[in-house]
Amino acid sequence: MIPRKFIPLVYWPVALTAFLIIWTVCVSPYSKYGDNWAIVPAFLVLPLVLVIHLALLIKGRWHPKLVAYGVLHTCAIFYIWMWCLMDISKDAL
Repeated sequence: MIPRKFIPLVYWPVALTAFLIIWTVCVSPYSKYGDNWAIVPAFLVLPLVLVIHLALLIKGRWHPKLVAYGVLHTCAIFYIWMWCLMDISKDAL
């Protein structure tokens, strides 16, 4: 079982993923190719998620459930992140 003190931290990567999807849905209709104001927040989400997962793994002493969660969520957010970047920037669609 994952220690209770890590439970609030576990939700942060999912919250950032939800923010990325909501940001994309809200901004995409108004953005055009080369809009930095729209793409920069989306660029920051993946590194933040990776740092949070790494911090969870280090603090959780590489608990198998945290490792599985980190690997599965990192794989999923990579594809979500790429879709959001392409949708916001209107590039490669």
